[in-house]
Amino acid sequence: MGYHLGDRVGAISHGADGKVYIFGYGTYQGRETPVDAGGWIGQVLVENEVPNPKIVLDSGKVVWGCECWWASEATVLKQVMGREIIILDIDEERKRVGTERN
Repeated sequence: MGYHLGDRVGAISHGADGKVYIFGYGTYQGRETPVDAGGWIGQVLVENEVPNPKIVLDSGKVVWGCECWWASEATVLKQVMGREIIILDIDEERKRVGTERN
């Protein structure tokens, strides 16, 4: 499925032990070069100026496609149904994973 500017999407970090860790819901903003993506993959994209899906969360924060599993809001809602949902802050997660390559 192709996404269009402004489409509602959700961003999931991961799941474990019946819980789903999500960054939240927001809008797809197209592909841009990340300026602050966490993790080594994000850092490679930043350093090499490689465009990546940009999601502006309802909180106003940005999460990049390389930092999450993302899909339409309806699809994400189906994935999390019946599970405990833990909301993660993307800024705190970036600090946790860092940007150093191992």
